[in-house]
Amino acid sequence: MSVPGVQLGVPQGSSNKAPNGAQISPQAIQQALAQMKPIAIGLSNYLRDNKILKNRKGLLNNTDDIEFFRYKRLVRALVSDDFKSKQADPKNRLVPIKDAKAAEELSKVLIQTQMIIPVTKLHFHEIRQTNKKWTPKRDKPTLIKSSKAEFSPDSYYMWNYTKPNPFMIVYGLLLIAGVFTVILFPLWPRKMKVGVYYLSMSLLGLLGLFFAIAIVRLIIYLITLLFGKPFWLYPNLFADVGVIESFIPLYEWEKPKKRKSTGSKTSSTVELKDVE
Repeated sequence: MSVPGVQLGVPQGSSNKAPNGAQISPQAIQQALAQMKPIAIGLSNYLRDNKILKNRKGLLNNTDDIEFFRYKRLVRALVSDDFKSKQADPKNRLVPIKDAKAAEELSKVLIQTQMIIPVTKLHFHEIRQTNKKWTPKRDKPTLIKSSKAEFSPDSYYMWNYTKPNPFMIVYGLLLIAGVFTVILFPLWPRKMKVGVYYLSMSLLGLLGLFFAIAIVRLIIYLITLLFGKPFWLYPNLFADVGVIESFIPLYEWEKPKKRKSTGSKTSSTVELKDVE
């Protein structure tokens, strides 16, 4: 398969020579990459979160979190019926793919445009051999970049592309609107200024109430601690629970902790005496 107007045989980092031996200028390479970019973006948008790929979490150079997949799953996704149905819609900007050979040609486009990068997954014994400071982790395999792209079924590739967030423009507009709203505060109507004043005072009062409750419950705890029976008055505002759960129970007597080490030593001593 050949992509119209795209030279697939000129990967980045090559000798810049055509098959006939002619020298290829850097401008021609950049022009070819620019032509491939829309195709690569359309493919990446389809593949990035595709369930067929079964993206896995890994560590690049044992430090950076990445997502990687097997090459055979990339081919499987490109020749699937779902891809054919999505390709029928021109909005998706997907080129037609007939077989695995055509999928391999398009995977070259993804590699040349740096959407995906070939990587090698290291086994546990290979991690320390590569770098003595690296620590193997069971939940996330360690990977390193590969200098050669292979198209074998079990070769690995990592993602170097993140799908754009469609809500980023909305977030940006809201941020700009908020900044202008604060800047234009002197021009606000008097009623709005008064409303903001009372709202801010209410929030400050609520915050002060929280601190007051925390101080009072601490004082009560310290006083009861002197009598040997600590008492906690709730709500516990610093617990990692919801607002309602912080009031349950309303109060509690703290139970003294039992020393397990003393009991174990005593029992061992008794057993020794029995043996003697």
